[in-house]
Amino acid sequence: MISLDLPMQAFWRRVAMYLRILLTQVLYIAPLFWFMELAQNVAWRQVNGDWGWVFPESPYHWFSFGSLILWAGCVGLLWSLHFFWFYPRRVKVWTRLGIGMVVCWAGEWFGGYMAANVFGHPLQVWPGSPLVYVHYSALFFWLSNCIVYHLLTVNVVDLTPAYDAPPDVGAQTA
Repeated sequence: MISLDLPMQAFWRRVAMYLRILLTQVLYIAPLFWFMELAQNVAWRQVNGDWGWVFPESPYHWFSFGSLILWAGCVGLLWSLHFFWFYPRRVKVWTRLGIGMVVCWAGEWFGGYMAANVFGHPLQVWPGSPLVYVHYSALFFWLSNCIVYHLLTVNVVDLTPAYDAPPDVGAQTA
């Protein structure tokens, strides 16, 4: 007789691990990314004389607490890329950073578009940008965010499972 208990148990264990790590990363990294966004916008203003992106419905105009939901989505997107694509295919770090940068940049545009046109409450607007919700120069910020994500989740505080650790050299020689 064939039993599906073992495969289903392994499936639910994998789902539980994915969700546990996702929740940990969202609680830890999303607020950090939000503060990085504030610093990046301030730096943009220091260099260019005006805010790089504004939040039209925020009373503060240059930042919004509502953008935390987009940062949680960003962390979820980066973790999903790692869990389902990057690690199983052993994608190299610089390729991970490049793909993550482009996907998150497109995600920022998509999130801004959805917030403004579907929900009727625009989150961020880039004045003078032909794309309205994101600018091409944001690719630099997204690269820095992806580097910080990689360093935090793999190198500083290991928020990835043990399978992402380098192979044990002693086990290979035996």
